Amino acid sequence: MFKIDDNRIILIHKGKEYSWKDIKTLISPRVDFLNKQVCKNLLLCTENNFEFILNCLAGFFSKKEIFLLPDKNKLNLIDIDFIQDVDNGENITLKAPNPDNVYINFFTSGSTSTPKKVRKNLRNLIIEALDMCEEFPINRDLKFITTTRLTHMFGIEFAFIIPFVNGNAIDTDTIKLPEQITTKKCVFISTPSFVDKMVKYNDNPNPPEYIFTAGDKLKNTTFEFLEKNSKVIDIYGCTEAGTVGFRTSSKTDYLTPMKNAKVYTDTNRQLCVKSDYFLEDELTLNDLIEIKNNCFKILGRSDRILKIQEKRISAPELENYLNKIDIIENSYCMKVDEKIGAVVVLNNKGENQIIQKGKQEVIKTIKSYLTKYSELIPQKWRFLPEIPKTITGKTDKEKILKIFGLNLSMPLILEKNIKTDCAELTMIFLRHSNFFQGHFPDIPVLPGVVQFFFAHFFAEEIFGASIRLEKMKKIKFSKVIKPDTKIILKLKNNDLSIDYTYTDGEHTYSSGTFIK
Repeated sequence: MFKIDDNRIILIHKGKEYSWKDIKTLISPRVDFLNKQVCKNLLLCTENNFEFILNCLAGFFSKKEIFLLPDKNKLNLIDIDFIQDVDNGENITLKAPNPDNVYINFFTSGSTSTPKKVRKNLRNLIIEALDMCEEFPINRDLKFITTTRLTHMFGIEFAFIIPFVNGNAIDTDTIKLPEQITTKKCVFISTPSFVDKMVKYNDNPNPPEYIFTAGDKLKNTTFEFLEKNSKVIDIYGCTEAGTVGFRTSSKTDYLTPMKNAKVYTDTNRQLCVKSDYFLEDELTLNDLIEIKNNCFKILGRSDRILKIQEKRISAPELENYLNKIDIIENSYCMKVDEKIGAVVVLNNKGENQIIQKGKQEVIKTIKSYLTKYSELIPQKWRFLPEIPKTITGKTDKEKILKIFGLNLSMPLILEKNIKTDCAELTMIFLRHSNFFQGHFPDIPVLPGVVQFFFAHFFAEEIFGASIRLEKMKKIKFSKVIKPDTKIILKLKNNDLSIDYTYTDGEHTYSSGTFIK
């Protein structure tokens, strides 16, 4: 299955190296345990990459049907019996299975929040890995590191299967900050949203030899920054089809198809693909493409046509109009309660305008511009520091809908500084926000309940914690927060709690602790 020398170092976990012989010794009793289970389905949803790889390999050798679930909260939506906890049995001699008979099931929400199952066999993943290694001959001395979860197609393929097939060591400790990249002799597997932040803060202390990204198109400015010191490969693909194509230069938007993938269009210009990376004979994807000189360019998605009151508009077209406005850095449009909602990221000029003129005046200016180009314009607006992304780098539609569903106006976030166990957010609670209305008319101040809410909201968002809002202690109010005051929200992530403090750097306004 994997042709690896027994003494070859394959995994590194918390600084300790494990050879292929060591790994087989670790998974042998797990395989025996799984062999004795009547249930044929093995669910893997751990965030620990080391345990994930061991259990996944045990699943391969025991020929269990493997299910990869990125979001544990959606487990109740899957009506199948699973083995969830892998224990140890006896030490046994391992027999390599036929990759054709080992199946892996991925779950992707696609355009909805309901998990959609995508079934492949291990041979599909190995063939894709072999093709990728042929396309990009990676020195076996390079270590693979990643920011991604292995429960996603991109993560398992690029941060697990490809290095296994090529014989590279995998550092299983997930990279959360650029400063954790401590060697240039590595292959970095990440998402556009992560490397965008590296570029934004000019934070690339040890440029990797290779950088593979997927999940969304890599910005050309980011590409240009990274390719000065690294070989950058911008992957285009999806869970269903695997890798379809790639680009290796910021100078072009055209993608080169994988060597053994056939790319063509149907009558609607939708992308069709044939390859050995999936079980079906062919797949038709939602992306519209243009083919030129055997390469292809993504024109947009067929499922991003917004239908409002029997009228239609392309969301990317609307975003293109928005992004041309001189106060807007980025935007994303989607349908929200039968209306068009727009998430807008302002540049410095836009932030200054919203502080000086207020949100409603800025929205009025944007609408006035849009009416020149489109009959349909957004009716719902949210101003955010960045477009929310999932861990795989795709636009997080669920989070955006959650933000639109809030009854409170969002504070204007001017700056984010996030580390592994702490974060600082510089923000302004704008004068015309709805939570200032009636509290108090003559001298408005920020209600304490709003301070609780946003400390809780950002703590959950940044640290991925689940906190009950009523579980709080050490609450203290020292100074009132007035409208348009620049405030820093400091968050400290502890083992069992998260501390928050609102300050301006000199004075503390309020503080408290959430219990996990």
